This record gives sequence, structure tokens and C-alpha cells, in this order.
Amino acid sequence: MNLLMTQSKTFIIKQLPGRVWAFIKFIPFYTLELILSSTILAYDILRPKKTFKHGIVAYKLDLKTDTAILAFINLISMTPGSLSVDLSPDRKILYIHSMYLDDPEEFTKNVKLTFEKRIKKIFE
Repeated sequence: MNLLMTQSKTFIIKQLPGRVWAFIKFIPFYTLELILSSTILAYDILRPKKTFKHGIVAYKLDLKTDTAILAFINLISMTPGSLSVDLSPDRKILYIHSMYLDDPEEFTKNVKLTFEKRIKKIFE
């Protein structure tokens, strides 16, 4: 048992620099995402002609740990124009409401390649 704990701690310590670096790179990425999405949303709200095509998408999660899932859900909800609606009991499907849902497949691909990929590098 002691050997297992020692190996586990060593594994976590070896992963730490990569996770810290991933988090440091994530900060400017998410800040830019917030600025862009806030600007687009504010512009659309102030325009006389609305371009919203909102909807809910069932998003398949690849994240495994509770911490990673929680961080992902919070980041989606904090980004203007999107909201985490519900998480399936098996924690595999997240229902996301988006104000700009022209193509659900493109939306899913974009979220997976931007948010989920970065969260996975930080927390898993």
C-alpha cells in the first residue's frame, strides 16, 4: 500500500509542471473568449434585427474526473451566450443552451477542441 501511495504521489508531481503550464496558457485564452463573446452578445442585443438562433445541444463529455467536469460546466456557464442546463446521471452527457446554435455539430466540435481539450490538460 505504501509503495502504491509513493508511486501515485510521484506521478502527480511529475504531471504538475505540465498542468501548471496548461493553466497559465488557459488564462489568456479564456479572457479573450470572454471579451469576444461579450462583445458579440452586446452587439446583437443592441441591434434592431436579432440574429439569435438558440437551442440546446446534448454534448458528449470525454472528461472523467469530477473536478474537470465541474470546471468545464462552470466555464461554459460563465461564457456569455451559453449555459449549462443539465448533466446526465452517468456524467456522460451535458446539455448546453447556446444563443448561436446554427449547426449543432459545429458547435460541439468547437467546444471539444477549445474548452474541453484545455480543461483535460489541466485537470486530467
